[in-house]
Amino acid sequence: MLEKIFIYTIAGFVVILKWLAIVLAPTLALGMVGLIISDIRDVMDMKLIFILMSLGALIGAILAETIRRKYGLIEFDGKLIGHPDIDGHNVLATKSTNS
Repeated sequence: MLEKIFIYTIAGFVVILKWLAIVLAPTLALGMVGLIISDIRDVMDMKLIFILMSLGALIGAILAETIRRKYGLIEFDGKLIGHPDIDGHNVLATKSTNS
């Protein structure tokens, strides 16, 4: 019984971290856009960076919830990790046995 509680706790923690990772991607991306804009303007505009990062967090939360409801976070991450282009299996480079 205690092992089941431990496993469910760890599984819940992993799902929360995957959700936060999806939220964090657009947050950091828009934060970098804010830094680039501030660098171009030669003024460190913290308000602009904060607004863009908040917008990124909102977009990320919407994206994470859409992914969670449509695919599931673990399944989505598994599809990304197990993609043939990523794991080194090149379909076009294999020789066909029919010729």
